Amino acid sequence: MGALDLGERRIGVAMTDAGGSFVTMRRVLSRVGGSDDSTALGAVLDAYPGATLVIGLPLNTDGSESAQAARNRRWASQLLNGRREPVIWRDEHLTTQAARRDGAGDADVDARAAEILLLDYLRSQTKC
Repeated sequence: MGALDLGERRIGVAMTDAGGSFVTMRRVLSRVGGSDDSTALGAVLDAYPGATLVIGLPLNTDGSESAQAARNRRWASQLLNGRREPVIWRDEHLTTQAARRDGAGDADVDARAAEILLLDYLRSQTKC
């Protein structure tokens, strides 16, 4: 399983091991546009065949979709065009701020936000 934090300048990528025990930041991809972004992301995802992707969706505080959420849906559709990974949309509200509070700098804030997003999703799936 993996997570993507889609930003206008960067894409943060985090992945988990097969058992979902460990989540780690993997990459921050600088966005250059179009097929170059798809190719770069595809190279990362090819190392994790069939991984379900949790993609951050920036919602408003009332839970409605923001304009950025609509852009994220379009970007993801373009980035993943032709790929078969299942996608789960997850509210990413405040993940970037949480990443910064955890000490992430500009170089890795997007990957840390993706890691937080994936951890949050996995915790929500745990049945105790």
